[in-house]
Amino acid sequence: MKKSLCSLDKIKDGGYNRFAKSQIGRMKESYGGADCPISSGPGDSFAGGGISMSKVETEKNVFDTDRVGSVLLHIAPPVMLAQLIQSLYNIVDSFFVGQYSAEGLTALSILYPVQLIITAVAVGTGVGVNTLISRYDGQGKAKRALGTAGTGTMLAAISWLVFAVLSGLLMAPFVGISTQSSVVAQEARTYGYIVCIGSFGVFLESTWSKVHQARGNMRLPMVAQIAGALVNIVLDPILIFGLGPIPKMGIAGAAYATVAGQILAAVITFSACRKPPAWREMRFYTRRIYQLGYASILMQMLYTVYIIALNLILSGFSDDAVTVLGLYYKIQSFFFIPLSGLQTCIVPFLSYTFAKKAYPRCQKIIKYSVLLAAGLMLVGVACFELIPETLLRIFTSNEQVIQIGIPAFRIIGTSFVPAAFSLILPVFFQSIGAAVPSVILSLTRQIGCLIPLFWLFSRIGLAYTWIAFPVAECVTGTLGMALYIRCIKSWGSPQKQTVQSTGQGDVVMKMITAIVNRRDAADACSALTEAGYYFTRMASSGGFLSGGNTTLLIGTEERLVPQVMEILRLHCSRRTEAISSPIQLATPSVSYPAQVTVGGATVFISDVTAFEKI
Repeated sequence: MKKSLCSLDKIKDGGYNRFAKSQIGRMKESYGGADCPISSGPGDSFAGGGISMSKVETEKNVFDTDRVGSVLLHIAPPVMLAQLIQSLYNIVDSFFVGQYSAEGLTALSILYPVQLIITAVAVGTGVGVNTLISRYDGQGKAKRALGTAGTGTMLAAISWLVFAVLSGLLMAPFVGISTQSSVVAQEARTYGYIVCIGSFGVFLESTWSKVHQARGNMRLPMVAQIAGALVNIVLDPILIFGLGPIPKMGIAGAAYATVAGQILAAVITFSACRKPPAWREMRFYTRRIYQLGYASILMQMLYTVYIIALNLILSGFSDDAVTVLGLYYKIQSFFFIPLSGLQTCIVPFLSYTFAKKAYPRCQKIIKYSVLLAAGLMLVGVACFELIPETLLRIFTSNEQVIQIGIPAFRIIGTSFVPAAFSLILPVFFQSIGAAVPSVILSLTRQIGCLIPLFWLFSRIGLAYTWIAFPVAECVTGTLGMALYIRCIKSWGSPQKQTVQSTGQGDVVMKMITAIVNRRDAADACSALTEAGYYFTRMASSGGFLSGGNTTLLIGTEERLVPQVMEILRLHCSRRTEAISSPIQLATPSVSYPAQVTVGGATVFISDVTAFEKI
C-alpha cells in the first residue's frame, strides 16, 4: 500500500505527468481495452490526480442544470425552429417543382416513400448514436462515448453505400410499377438517381447532428439545418428554371439543390466526426446503436405504410378526398414537425438522466415535455377549428376540396392534444432503452388503430373516416400512460429513489473497500463498469504469502451496496492453487510447494460522513 500511495503523491506533483500517463495506460491495459473508471467521478480522471482524459469530462453537461424546465427551454427552441424551417423548405420545394410541371410533381410523389426510407435509416441510426452517447456520458464513460461517435460515422457511410447501390439496381423497376406515364417515369428516375446516390450528406449530417445534440449542443445542428434548407430554397428556382449562364435543368435541378443543401449541412456539423474504433469494438457499438435506434427506424417507416394505406382507402371516394389528406399533412407539419424537434431534444436529456439513475428527474422531464407539447398542439387545435377554410385556400381554390376539407380539418384537429401523449411517451421508452413498448405504441397508433378504424368508418361514409384520427390518438395515449405508470412503479416511488436522507437532504453513501485477487480484478472491474459503478483501482500486496492483490474503492449509495456485493461474489471466486512458498528449507535454492486457497474478496463497508463531486 505504501508504494501505491507514494505513486499517487508523485502523480499529484505537476512534474510527473509522464509518469501519470504511463500509470493510467497500464491500468487501462489491465481492462483489456475497456474504459478504465479509475476515479470516483465521471470520466477517466486518475484518482486524486485531477488528470483530465477528455475535454468533455471537464465541462459541466447542460443536462445537469437544476431546473428541468429551463433545460428544455434552452435546448428545444433551436431544434424546433430548425425543423419548422425544414417543413417550410419541403413545401416551397413542392411549389417550385409544381410550377415546372405536373409530371414533375407526380414524380416527387412517387419517390416520397423512398425518401422517407432514407430518412428513417439515417435518423434512426442517429437516434441510436445519440441515445448511447448520452448514456455513456451519464455514466462517465467518455472513451466509449467517443467510440460510439466514430462507429456512427462509419455506419452512416455504409448505409449511404448500400442505398446508392440499391437505387442503381431497383430504381427503374420501382418507378415502372408506380406509373404508366413514360414522362413521369423518366422524371422520377432522374430525380431518384440523383437524390439516392447523393444521399451521403443526409446520412452523415443525421449522425453528426445527433452527436452534437447528445452533448447538449442544439445550436450547431440548428444552424446546419437552416443553412441546408435555405440553400435548397435559393437553388431550386435557379437550377430548375435556369438563370443567366446556368442552364435550365428541370427536375434534375431540384434534385441537385436538395443534395447541395444536405452536403452543406453535413459540412457544418463535421466537427462531430470521430475516428472509428477497431473492428471488434465497432461490432459491439453497432449492436448497441441499433438496439436503441431500430424503434425510431420502424416508426419512420410506418409513416410510409399508413400514408399509402389511407390514400388507397380515400381513392375509393374521389381524388379530391386524397387531396384533402395531402393538404392536411402539409399544414399539420407546421405543428407536428416542431413537436418532432422536441422529441429529438428529450432523447439525449432522458438518456443522460436515466443513466445517472435520477429517476424522479426523468419523470419531471416527461411531465414538462408533455405540457410543452400540449401547449404547441393547442395552437394547432385553434387553427384547425377556427380557420380551416383559410388554411385550405392557401393551397387550393377547388371548391369541392374545400367543402370536404373544412369538416375534415375540424374533426382531425381534436386529435392534436391527445397526440402530445401518443408521440412523447414512445420517445420516453426509446430513451431509456425499452424499445419494445416504444414499438408497441407506434404500431398501435399507426397500424393497429388508425388504418383499421379509417377503413371501418369509411364503410359508413367519407365524412366519418376522419374520426379515426382522434380515436387512434386517444387509444394510443391511454395505452402509453398505462405502460409509463407501470414503468415508473418498477423504479419505485420518488422517495425510494432518493434513498434515505440526512438532515441536509444528501443521499446516504457507503464506501466499499474490496481487496481481490489480481487474477479476478479484470473481470470484477469490467462487471462493475458495465453496471455503471465508479471506483478507484489500486495495486496492493499483503498476506503471509505476500501475494499481489488489487484494492477497489467503490463509492455508492446505500441501497446499491447489495448489487455491488453480488457482482463481487460472481467474479471473485475462491480456488486452490499450488504455489512456491517463501519459507526457506535447509537447501536455499529449493522452494517448498504449498496448496493454498486464493481468490475471493475481503470487503469492508464504511459509512461516508461527507460526499461531494467537484
